[in-house]
Parts: sequence; structure tokens; C-alpha cells
Amino acid sequence: MPAMTLPLPSGDTWTRADYEALPEDLPVRVSLIHGELVVSPRPRPIHQRIARRLATRIEDAARDAWQVDTDVDVLLDDDEVEPVEIAPDIVVYSTEHDPYDRPIHAESVTLVAEVVSPSTKRKDRRMRPALYAGAGIRHYWRVETDQTAPAFAVYTYELDDASGGYVATGVHHDRITATQPFALDIDLKAVRER
Repeated sequence: MPAMTLPLPSGDTWTRADYEALPEDLPVRVSLIHGELVVSPRPRPIHQRIARRLATRIEDAARDAWQVDTDVDVLLDDDEVEPVEIAPDIVVYSTEHDPYDRPIHAESVTLVAEVVSPSTKRKDRRMRPALYAGAGIRHYWRVETDQTAPAFAVYTYELDDASGGYVATGVHHDRITATQPFALDIDLKAVRER
């Protein structure tokens, strides 16, 4: 693969315009966090498989009330100096958002989910939940995918209006049944099987 050069930002930090001008086919994942471009390796196939399977089951439960996509940009903070735009593994957002437009604004999003990989543990457990909560996204799911099946779990959280952070609503190993953000019943064994 030939070496790739990224365009330099227009100033000391990356702007949304700089970020939006990046090519869509980058060989790495990029996020814009407080004006800094954060580069991560592309996930492993098992990571993508779990995200795809879980997204499909969420989409089945969401019916026509919500749109569900994987790895799409969500604008968390449109600050001029330190914007934040991230692509969560799974995004559940309003049907009013045109799927041809990017990014999806946080106020249209009801749920984001991150599938934890060895290289994203700190981000998915600490940094990203704080950014999602700060943007007002009501529900956050963290999917732990340790190599051993008993360690597989989906941790669910809901935004606490008093604290502005997430509070745990459950740890799910074999099945996730919930009424928020909509009614769903998902067999997690089918999501995690190889």
C-alpha cells in the first residue's frame, strides 16, 4: 500500500471543515476530538462481526421508529475551536435525519454502542462515554468481547440528568431485554458466536 499523507489543518487545530475534507476511504479510523485528529487502526473482523450482528438485532427491534447504522460520524460538539466528531460502532438515531447527510447531530441520537477491542479499552470505557454523555445522548452500551465466551457482556447505561453522566442499568451476558430507548429482546449468544 502506498504511503498516505493527510492534509495539514488550516490552523493550530483541526476544524470540522478540515475533518470533513478527509477522504472517506482512509485505511485507518479517525475521530476529531477537541480539535485533534485521533487515528486508530481498523478493527479486527470479529469486532465488525459483533457490531454488525448487534446492530441488525437492534434495527429489528427499532422497527420504523429509528435508524440504525454502524461506523457513521456523530457530531458531539460543534465548537469552533475544539469540535468533537466521532464514529461510534453502532448509532441509533432519528428517522428525521437524512441518511445521505453527514454528520448525524447528537440531538438526533438516542443510543450509541461501542464494541471494546484491545486497542480501544480506555477510550470505550472512559473517554467516549464522557463525550457521549456531555453531548446528551441518552443511552450508551459497551460491549466487552474478551476471547472467552463467559466474559462476553453488554453493559447498558442511561444518562442521569442530575449528574450529567451515565448510570449503569444492567450487565447482560446471554440476553438483553429492555424497554428503553425502545422495547427489545436480543439473544446475545447469536451475536457473540463465531
